[in-house]
Amino acid sequence: MSRVVWLVLAAGSVAAARPGDECCGGAHRWQPAPREIGSFDPATGRDLRTYPPSPYVDFQHMTLRIDIPDMNTPRLKAVQNLRFVPVGRAMSTLVLDAKLLEIVKVESPGRSVTFSHDGRTLAVNFEPVLPPGEAAEVETTYTVDDPPRGLTWTPESPAWPGRPAQLHTQGQAEDNSYWFPCHDSPNDRLTTELVVTVPSGYLVSSNGRLVAPSRFAEMGRTTFHWLQDKPHVPYLVSLIVGKFDIQNVARAGRDRIPMPVYVPPGRGGDIKVTYGNTPRIVDVFERRTGQAYPWDQYAQLVVWNFSAGGMENTSATTMYDTAIFSAETIKDGDLDGLISHELAHQWFGDLITCRSWEHIWLNEGFATYFTNLWWEERDGRDGYMAGVLGNFDSVIGRDKADAPYQPAMVSKDYRDPWETFRKAANPYPKGASILHMLRVKLGDEVFFRGLAAYVQKFKFREVETNDLRRTLEDVSGETLEQFFEQWCYRPGVPEVHLTATWNPETSELAFAAEQKQTVNGHNPAFVFDLPIWVDAESGSRPLGVVRLDARENQAVFKLPAEPAMIVIDPELSVLADVRFEQPVRRWLAQLERGPTLPARVRAARELAADGSAIGASILLRVAADEREPVVLRRTCIGSLAAKGNAAALATLSRKAIKSHDVREALISEGVKVLAGAFTPDHARVRDVIIAAATKDESERVRAAAVRAIGEAGWRDRLAILIAAAGSESQHDRVRQAALEALAALNVPEGLSVALTCAQAGNLNRTRPVAINAAATLAHHNPDVAVPALIKLLEDRERRAWEAAGRALLSIGDRRALPALNELRTGKRDPVDAAMIGGWIAEIEAKTKP
Repeated sequence: MSRVVWLVLAAGSVAAARPGDECCGGAHRWQPAPREIGSFDPATGRDLRTYPPSPYVDFQHMTLRIDIPDMNTPRLKAVQNLRFVPVGRAMSTLVLDAKLLEIVKVESPGRSVTFSHDGRTLAVNFEPVLPPGEAAEVETTYTVDDPPRGLTWTPESPAWPGRPAQLHTQGQAEDNSYWFPCHDSPNDRLTTELVVTVPSGYLVSSNGRLVAPSRFAEMGRTTFHWLQDKPHVPYLVSLIVGKFDIQNVARAGRDRIPMPVYVPPGRGGDIKVTYGNTPRIVDVFERRTGQAYPWDQYAQLVVWNFSAGGMENTSATTMYDTAIFSAETIKDGDLDGLISHELAHQWFGDLITCRSWEHIWLNEGFATYFTNLWWEERDGRDGYMAGVLGNFDSVIGRDKADAPYQPAMVSKDYRDPWETFRKAANPYPKGASILHMLRVKLGDEVFFRGLAAYVQKFKFREVETNDLRRTLEDVSGETLEQFFEQWCYRPGVPEVHLTATWNPETSELAFAAEQKQTVNGHNPAFVFDLPIWVDAESGSRPLGVVRLDARENQAVFKLPAEPAMIVIDPELSVLADVRFEQPVRRWLAQLERGPTLPARVRAARELAADGSAIGASILLRVAADEREPVVLRRTCIGSLAAKGNAAALATLSRKAIKSHDVREALISEGVKVLAGAFTPDHARVRDVIIAAATKDESERVRAAAVRAIGEAGWRDRLAILIAAAGSESQHDRVRQAALEALAALNVPEGLSVALTCAQAGNLNRTRPVAINAAATLAHHNPDVAVPALIKLLEDRERRAWEAAGRALLSIGDRRALPALNELRTGKRDPVDAAMIGGWIAEIEAKTKP
């Protein structure tokens, strides 16, 4: 989830990315500063790479009995029975991760045990020793007291009148050991069973199936017994307790499994609107993998204060606070991107799990790619290619590193697991891009047969990248080692400068290609075929390929006449940054009749540098055409804005644009043309933006317009921003835009608005936006801003107190130091203490006399 940060949700309709964080798991996880050289410490000679820990045993089953007396007191009691079999040799000590647990006692049937617990790990010593191959069990009694990670408790609060108390867990990457002892690594799996007693009126959700109806343990108490009888890895164990509206979105008489959706009380009527496509997505993924959905149910649960977008806990995905839309707000973009991503993880991440975090792309890249497959089903080929193009753009824009100084997508060079989710060679879009390239390289029939073979061979197992490679090699008969080596195990992508020259005397089209990225012993030239298409009487057709395997390569093709259009890699078969020089007339032809959506988008981008009237005219025509794909229309608007063509944007604004996405692009791009000279066309664009901020039916468009007012610096429109900061919208997007705009406007009036929105009772994802704005505006009245931010260090919500700490760091006021020192002293988690210690050191350095 994800927790890099991000998830490309591009579709044929350009679905809106959800607010906040990446899809899976650990948003806001502080990490130490990255190493400069990476995997080697030159001072000591130490290898700094991270390897997965040895489990030493085969964990088989966990039964966890949990008692929660009061949902408003963040403390629970638990008894864990953990069954395992030593592997390889006799065992005298079992070591488990057990972070900040209060261990009461540890026992083992038929054996004498002692234990020690250092706050991070639990060591259980056996007498006599455990022989290999013989099952053993430990029973651990312990309490959990409001842990900083892994289990988030949201008690009732006067700031949220009527909102019931709730708790949810979040195990990825290695945080479930904050609420139960385990081998907190993805390289072993076990079955799990949770028996949870809570105050009556609350519901309990966990993995698997509810084995019996809930029962009354005593007056006012209810017990729920959940069984996950198919093995999964520890970070996927889930516990959620709360009060919900629930609806099963499975199709009666057709779907094998229940598909319940849990949402906040009062929102049950919106479940079908938001999650109604879930059964269809299951159908697509079963067909593409050759594997029926593997678990007993598929639940989706919307919870308070979730740290990410979604988390694919086995059979029970957790969703963020506002992941429920009304029939009106869903017009601004649906949730299918996130729903399909998390659902794909039930196969890739849960049924098959990366053995160590370096191979996380086998979870996240697959889930991202399977969202593209859902777009293909729902929106056709253009929907699929829009998603692929979005993935390519994300990678090409960031993955510019050279070995050995930056880690590859698959690399042991990390200290914290979350580094593997967030690197420049990002496993979400790069992994998805690699799968698309494999699909093009192998062909649909072989590729999907290979995926089905991979799933069948490795289901209920942990995998590494080579497991996928070898399976695809077995199915295809192709050697793929070089492919995987250059796309998975090295950083960066090729940067290719390409020219085409037509020789009328010989009727030859000559291509010259040069790889411009670093090429040296650590970074040899990439090896790939770059497809070339040209126009023909019957339409565009493949001409051939330019083979690249060195710094410079050439290719020559015979043609009967000079082509009017030359298209480079229209199906995105190579993840490369290709710079192609050709006359404007060819780009115009490619925009109008290119063979694929990416080819046309590429032409629209290139025409941003063209100053001709005909180019602007064609861009405007495509942008205004409701029949054209939204992603192409948005690109055309961006190119017109890049030209500074206020006249074209003013003309477009006079048309009845139905698409919210296109109107949003008109606003967000239109503000960019307003610097400098001011003509009636500029005035028209300005007036459209101002009107949209209050009158557009789309919340997304209103948010874009509000943000544009701040970007443009229109202080005379301050009242619009203040009103927007008090408005309600899906994901709080309009209020968040207003706060960002007030910070950009940099006026004193914005500070009180920001501090008000930073207080408890506002959406947990809005509060950091407000706190960041307050930090920017603090110079207007530091005597008000700094104490208010110091007070927020006491807040229960992690997003709020972390944002307050970072804000105080940016302000650099020594008055914050006593409170930060007190905060650091009170943190039981060394990760939090180290983060706060870093803030203190930086403030002291900034303010040294």
